[in-house]
Amino acid sequence: MAKLRWGILSTGHIARTFATQLGPSESGSLAAVGSRTRAAAERFADDFGAVDAYGSYEALLGANDVDAVYIAPPHPQHVEWAIKAVQAGKHVLCEKPMGINHAEVMALVDAAQERGVFLMEGFMYRVHPQTERLRELLAQEVIGEVRHVRASFGFQAPFNAESRTFRNDLAGGAIMDVGCYTVSMARMVAGAGTEAGFLDPDAVAAHGRVEDGVDRWSAALLQFPGGLSAQLTTSCSLELDNELEIYGSRGRIRVPSPWFCGGGREGGTWEIQILRPGQEAEVVRVDEPRGLFTIEADRMAAEIAAGRRECAALTWADSLGNARTLDAWRREIGLAFEVEAPENWTHTVTRGPLARLRRHPMRYGDVLGVDKPISRLVMGCDNQTEMPQASVMFDHFYAHGGNTFDTAYLYGGGVMERLLGQWLRHRGLRDEVVLIGKGAHSPLNFPGYIASQLTESLDRLQSDYLDVYFLHRDNLDVQVEEWVQALNHEVNAGRIRIFGGSNWSEARIREANDYAKAQGLQGFSAVSNNFSLARMNQPVWAGCIASSTPEYRAFLSETGLALMPWSSQARGFFTERAGQPEGARGVTGLARGIGNQPQDEELARVWFSDDNFERRRRAGLLAAERGVEMINVALAYVLCQPFPTFPLIGPRQLSETRSCLRALSVELTPREVAWLDLRSDER
Repeated sequence: MAKLRWGILSTGHIARTFATQLGPSESGSLAAVGSRTRAAAERFADDFGAVDAYGSYEALLGANDVDAVYIAPPHPQHVEWAIKAVQAGKHVLCEKPMGINHAEVMALVDAAQERGVFLMEGFMYRVHPQTERLRELLAQEVIGEVRHVRASFGFQAPFNAESRTFRNDLAGGAIMDVGCYTVSMARMVAGAGTEAGFLDPDAVAAHGRVEDGVDRWSAALLQFPGGLSAQLTTSCSLELDNELEIYGSRGRIRVPSPWFCGGGREGGTWEIQILRPGQEAEVVRVDEPRGLFTIEADRMAAEIAAGRRECAALTWADSLGNARTLDAWRREIGLAFEVEAPENWTHTVTRGPLARLRRHPMRYGDVLGVDKPISRLVMGCDNQTEMPQASVMFDHFYAHGGNTFDTAYLYGGGVMERLLGQWLRHRGLRDEVVLIGKGAHSPLNFPGYIASQLTESLDRLQSDYLDVYFLHRDNLDVQVEEWVQALNHEVNAGRIRIFGGSNWSEARIREANDYAKAQGLQGFSAVSNNFSLARMNQPVWAGCIASSTPEYRAFLSETGLALMPWSSQARGFFTERAGQPEGARGVTGLARGIGNQPQDEELARVWFSDDNFERRRRAGLLAAERGVEMINVALAYVLCQPFPTFPLIGPRQLSETRSCLRALSVELTPREVAWLDLRSDER
């Protein structure tokens, strides 16, 4: 096996440690170093001999004789340069934490997946023999059922305002520097013996001291499914014991040196102590001559040689869960990095301009009255609760051809509109995108609320107009004439281009459009009701209406009104969550707190029926034949109707957006559409 040729991006202390330990590596050698200045790179190269020196990070990434890159600049630069390395076709070992929040890690993982390169987070202890042995002992249940974990990692550093440890703008503090280790360990212990190898907590509670914009010390209590708990302590201003204890039903395990594995960053003797009541302590003690980073580099080379893109001991999903837990810990103690504020998060994750992919998958349609093409998939803006997440999600959607965004006055008390408005301003895209808004939701679903709510929505969105405006609910006590007149007033004022009804019946829209035609006014141009392959047994929320009946479908075909359906994929019914009626699985862990998550009760109440499970079965058969996911077929069903459809999608993470995009390539014939919908037994 040819040796992996490494490049090191940055010349700080940790970069030097890695370079030193590459020396005895069996699988890799140091080929190049890149720094912000040529002089710094040359000093580093002189110390390690026969190493190419580059005076910029970009130059290092362009080097043809570099196979893998170790990313080691300060925390806020990790994702930027890791993604650029990935885009340059390099394998990446990125120092922990891979990103300063979950959104950044999500963007990095997505980039590695798209480019097909290896990516691993630099928790070197996770691939050390000590940790591998610990996992084995836990899987063997040597202390019975694990019930509690105690882990600490802290050091006492003198205050230095220029040090990255004490700088908010460099994502300093203890949690991000060393507390991330304790989170990683607790999640690994909780998931020992499972297929994933980790488990995410259901809840995080924490207390800490935040001073000068960073956390000086903090303690967190993690609650995992099944009742396991973890007590984590970290500090950059207190010397802690830096140990790990795992408590089980028949004893405990103590690891005196869990992070450096018994020898600092050099080789040494590691040990694991197994302590059972009334028995002599059992000690596993092994001499390990290799350093932590030597082992890490060799493990990564072995994974790459085996054709893998992620490490089995530290998967991408594991890193994503760790980032989400760190976000929760910081949130609990009130620690936010200034760059994460909506007004400051002005950049893409690579700090470069946002651009469309030259070969993106999006398709478009036209709606009379909207002077821009409308992407066939519409990004629903009700699941992005913080600016980093919203920005990463919106950037990705736009880069893949999306240009239409749906939001509402009601969502998040205005938070969703504000985040979308900030993103539009930061990217300068208002004139390129199609903006859909909604207002007059019950109990304020009266014409008199349209103007004031629209004014507030436009202010939040930092826009003078909406391309499409939907009445969020109907009110049968209000005559359609009043609705039409109020909406035409906004059209004439230039504040909306076209309008329609969300959760409006076919009869009421007919009545409204008949009145508008008779009066020479603009009528309803679009509908935003539920429409999906699965049929609602009962409304998801009060006042909801579907457009799935034969009568409504005929009405849409007859009039050509654009349908922009919500819950177009039946809120998870066509994923593994549904399974069988008695086996629905809910979203677990901290992911339950992201956006508008359907719960098991809702899934069963709204979607579980014999007909829907037969539709689900047929979608699964077709998906297997086409080599796609079942949910891709379900979304393709909505896209392949005889009337114009622009389904709303509600992704919470980039993997879900990618899944939705795959549906655009699934072409269904009218016979297949009818077969999926149980209107025919032949296809």
